[in-house]
Amino acid sequence: MTSSGGDPKPYVGLRPFHRDDRAAFFGREREAAELVRRWRDNRLTILHGPPGAGKSSLLAAGALPRLDGSPVLPVGSALRPQSVPAGLIPRDGDARVFALLASWSPHEIPTEFSGLTIPAYLGRYRRSPDGRPVMAAIDQVEEGLVPGPAEDGHLLDQLADALDGDLPFRLLLVVSDEHLAALLDHVRLREHVTENTLYALGPLDVPSALQACRGPLDGYGREFAPGAAEALVDDLRSGSSPPAVEPVHLQAVCTALWARVRGQASPITTADLVDTDQVLADFCHAQIVEVAHDHLHGDVDKLVALLRQLVASDGPVGGLTAPVVRALAERHVLRLGPERRPAMPGRLVRPFLRGKFRKREEEQPPAADQLRAARRALHHGLVELAARNVDEAMRHSADDARLRARIESFLGDMAYLRDDLDEALVHYRRSAQLFDTFNGAGRSVATLLTAIGRILISQGRFDAAIGELNGAVRRSPDKPVIQTELAWALWYRGMDSGAVDVLDSALARKGDSLQALRARGEILSDLRRPRPALLDLDRVRPHERPATKAAYAFALALSGDVSQAVRVIPPLDRESDGPTLLRAARVMEVAGNLAEAVRLARRARQSAGRRPLPPHLAAEADRLIRS
Repeated sequence: MTSSGGDPKPYVGLRPFHRDDRAAFFGREREAAELVRRWRDNRLTILHGPPGAGKSSLLAAGALPRLDGSPVLPVGSALRPQSVPAGLIPRDGDARVFALLASWSPHEIPTEFSGLTIPAYLGRYRRSPDGRPVMAAIDQVEEGLVPGPAEDGHLLDQLADALDGDLPFRLLLVVSDEHLAALLDHVRLREHVTENTLYALGPLDVPSALQACRGPLDGYGREFAPGAAEALVDDLRSGSSPPAVEPVHLQAVCTALWARVRGQASPITTADLVDTDQVLADFCHAQIVEVAHDHLHGDVDKLVALLRQLVASDGPVGGLTAPVVRALAERHVLRLGPERRPAMPGRLVRPFLRGKFRKREEEQPPAADQLRAARRALHHGLVELAARNVDEAMRHSADDARLRARIESFLGDMAYLRDDLDEALVHYRRSAQLFDTFNGAGRSVATLLTAIGRILISQGRFDAAIGELNGAVRRSPDKPVIQTELAWALWYRGMDSGAVDVLDSALARKGDSLQALRARGEILSDLRRPRPALLDLDRVRPHERPATKAAYAFALALSGDVSQAVRVIPPLDRESDGPTLLRAARVMEVAGNLAEAVRLARRARQSAGRRPLPPHLAAEADRLIRS
């Protein structure tokens, strides 16, 4: 039984089914069983289909409830959760990897995933008590294909790393048809594709559509009279080629039908059925008006004219830009066919052509919805739309201080992503102050203070960073990752022994913290203590981060294995940060290549990366340059 605001409803409407909606999920029993079979049997399974086919619903309400007894991660997403400030995401990593790990562990503080890779995260399940593989899924994996600042360790690369290894897990990727080819273009992922990997989900056939109509009514003591459900399904099939029922259309019509008959006690007859064309026209109207508001400054007439041209034409329509097409596809008004050409689903054409469209009425969407829309727009690089949505959210947040705290954090994200670090600090601090007024919000405050500390370190404001990070540690004293950030601030301040002491304390609490081990190994290497440095760095292999590889190389050089040290130096490019470049320079000095050491030291001093050289290492670079 589904509900909204305390009003029970048999149909979920236009949103996807959640796992808690499984009692109302009908018509996909065969597909759910087959998807689970493939998921269990194959290392990689890819569920694909057009938008609106019900892929997310099949995963949440169909497949997940059938996995009782198996270790199952929450459904993953490449969209950054609202609880994760952008300032926390490592600049030498992939923001989408960070988002995925946070979504797989929603009850852990986000700082836990800073610098972690997917294989390292899944490694915690290597010794499962019963030996069964962990079931992991990523919904809408196309969000991980959105162009963005993917640095070392791209999302798909790391998924391939996990599949290549011996980790006990089964991976399910859910993707829209129009993005399937791009996903399969990834060479290393494609190596894991077998004849059972791809599972296509299409529209509902007639028996399944009838189940989806009738089944949810069982818990309400209601039923369709003979012939009524058949008439509804036949109406929904008309205009489709081949004749079939789109789940999103069925939900729209059945929801409208329930609103009409819920007060009755008799069976639902053909006389009770709603005007399907009118319901679908209203559906088109609502979606088109929202897209026009977001992308065309509210010009509904222009968007309707463009869509009418599309319906009447076999060729492209110039005014339909990629963001507009994507927004309409996400709202199930358009579908992207071969060669990503947009087309309107056949069953919508007649209602659309007969519909009357008007500008959006003045009713204001909830501020929380506007904030969600802003986050999605920012993820897709639509900065202007994100700014408009968040401004509206702020204006209508009223007295909701918790929502205002989330809005301030988002404003901090926007500033951080455009490299306006001072503005980011202002908004993150406002957000932390607001969260600090709520009971039980210590985790949120600690997360924001950690992001603030990272920014301050990048600005060379080490004393201020130490103060903020001490505040974060007080609120989350059991989180080694926050202690690791504090240790870095102390290290940059030149407080070597204090940094190592903090890391010793963090590792005494949690000896397998990869972030703390990596940090202590890097710092010990810089301090010319190769033996303990190698002990720590050997425990975090493989070394995905260039800074860690360079620290390992320097420790090897100091221990006498100079030739191996030179081979271990990571590739260095213009994005390499100061500490990485200086470690490589120190390796070359030990190797006797003084000219290269001087060249790299100069680059380390000139590096404008977000990890500057701390003063004591800057002095070391100057020594090398003068030598």
